[in-house]
Amino acid sequence: MHTIKSTQSYQPNKLIHMTDFSKTLIRCSALGQIMTNPKGKTNLDKYNDALQELAVEQAKYDEMPKKSLKTAIKKLDKIASVKETIDELEKVKDDLQLSETCKSYLVQTYILEKYNRLKDISTKEMKKGTLVEDDSINLFSMYEGKLYDKNLDRISNEYIAGTPDLYDGDTLMESNEIVDIKSSWDIFTFLSNVQEPMNDTYYWQLQGYMALTEAKIGTIAYCLVNTPQSIVDGEKYSLLRSMDVISEEDINYKKEVAKLEKNRIFDDIPVEERILTISVNRNEDDIQNMYKKVLKCREFLADFERQHLNFSKNKRKF
Repeated sequence: MHTIKSTQSYQPNKLIHMTDFSKTLIRCSALGQIMTNPKGKTNLDKYNDALQELAVEQAKYDEMPKKSLKTAIKKLDKIASVKETIDELEKVKDDLQLSETCKSYLVQTYILEKYNRLKDISTKEMKKGTLVEDDSINLFSMYEGKLYDKNLDRISNEYIAGTPDLYDGDTLMESNEIVDIKSSWDIFTFLSNVQEPMNDTYYWQLQGYMALTEAKIGTIAYCLVNTPQSIVDGEKYSLLRSMDVISEEDINYKKEVAKLEKNRIFDDIPVEERILTISVNRNEDDIQNMYKKVLKCREFLADFERQHLNFSKNKRKF
């Protein structure tokens, strides 16, 4: 078999446009992803371990009665080796490291900023959350005995950006409390929050909102509201197909539909039992660490672009 070589080849554009990531803003809803810790020990962990090892080895050496013996000399060599390790780790112990979760999010950010493509992720749970947001806000207002209006203003600083759902105060920027609404899929996911601590993703989202405003308190409000009929109808259709019955009049199908509707409608449950609120205080140290991580993310994006644009040149074998 002969390979026919083309007489023409693609001529790359010599003037490659490099994207400026120095002002990239991280969405508050994504802060939980960039703030995740990498797996395994960090450089700081390794540095502290080495310090402990040095103390142990030094103590063993000090207890040796005869420092001229081979075992003592070997112990000195071990101490010297640990000290070298400490010197190397000291240079990088405070360097921020990005988790794989963070890097995955940043690749999507890269695609959005450079090519204006947004990954399409949609689930029935996410669809419900969007469709029932007003219902959840109304439920929360009834629970609080105070009328809340959905905030539509997107706010930002030089690091992050976001659109808080609700706020308590004269203005958004001067608010005392930021409230973010989370519409639960069903009563099971709703009540699973009772014994769980504050979700890390939501914690960082609230810290982001508080960093953008003067709020001292951030609150998550889990709301249990009815599932839109359009979603329920879609589930009924899927149920009909999966049961492989003749028609919707089948008695077994009707029983399953009744169960389905029971698990999607919650008007029979008192309002106060359909709201769960959990709050966190503003944490200035965490906010500053968040900003440092954003700077590290921008470095990653710039480096990723260089890897992308030089990938074939560096990896292709001739």
